[in-house]
Amino acid sequence: MKTFVRVAELGTLSAAARELGLTQPAVSQQVAALERHLDVRLFHRSTRQLALTGGGETYYQHARQILQAVEEAEESTGELSTTLRGNLRVHGPVGFGQMHLSPIVIEFQRLHPDLTTELVLDDRLADLIAEGVDVAIRFGDLKSSDLIARKLATFDRILVASPDYIAVHGKPLTPDDLIRHRYIRFAWSPQGESIPLIGPRGAFAAPIRSTFLANNAFVLNEALCAGLGIGGAQVPLIQPQLDSGTLVRILPDYAYAPMDVHVVYATARFLPRKVRAFIDHLATGLHAIPGLRINRIPEKNV
Repeated sequence: MKTFVRVAELGTLSAAARELGLTQPAVSQQVAALERHLDVRLFHRSTRQLALTGGGETYYQHARQILQAVEEAEESTGELSTTLRGNLRVHGPVGFGQMHLSPIVIEFQRLHPDLTTELVLDDRLADLIAEGVDVAIRFGDLKSSDLIARKLATFDRILVASPDYIAVHGKPLTPDDLIRHRYIRFAWSPQGESIPLIGPRGAFAAPIRSTFLANNAFVLNEALCAGLGIGGAQVPLIQPQLDSGTLVRILPDYAYAPMDVHVVYATARFLPRKVRAFIDHLATGLHAIPGLRINRIPEKNV
């Protein structure tokens, strides 16, 4: 049953085999045996992907509930012990994850050595169910979904440059001056050659002239420190540079919109003890990060 559920969620036999530590033929045989037992076809099969039949979708919904009930029963029994066991998969953004999340996760693993912990860092939105992610850290406004979110913190995103850049090119006095400066930004920015800022008169788009682009926050921050231009930066990633004077704030009356930090997980009805423990550990660990404003807001559906 567990094999069938993961095949349904991942969409391919090979992906389920990799996750479950089985061979692809073994997974295929288990699914075929289940279909014979139920006397119903569970999947529409194609060369690239599997899709649930109507009967398969019905069985999947019931199977998920059964497996969750089993896990809940095992978890309830485990409450008698303080030891956390099993697998914990955490997903987060690259820059924040590498600088701040990874030490938190490493410390959690040190405290709970019987767990097997996996930290996945990339800047896309992971499909928690399909990818077997227990907990994800996400920034910004969250799109509507069947996930549960808890807002943990907020940080500012400000405009900065190095003293060397300012010495050569001067400081912009207004947002309109940015177009005459060299600008550093994320390569995948949806606004292109303008940036969304908030100032004394509200939100607006300021035109820019991009001269250096990258898809990694650390690379962009290194470019800023090297004097390649002006750019926006997440304060928790550059607080040491601000404190040392390696970077200075530009146009202090203007900034990008603040960014919220959420922890996201799949369900609130039954939250495994390992997930609850990690979320509490994460919330405590965020207090030590300069540049974060900690929130105390209850979980909500998104």
